[in-house]
Amino acid sequence: MAETVLFNALREAIDEEMARDSTVFLLGEDVGHYGGSYKVTKDLYKKYGE
Repeated sequence: MAETVLFNALREAIDEEMARDSTVFLLGEDVGHYGGSYKVTKDLYKKYGE
């Protein structure tokens, strides 16, 4: 298993689940264009919409 930092692991996990299951969504402050805390959700809105 490759080493990574926590926010990258979180982003990858969210991306994988959203790709796998169309009923998964994110809800929270600044998770869209801003990318959320520590940019965990950065650019996911481009891939999955707002």
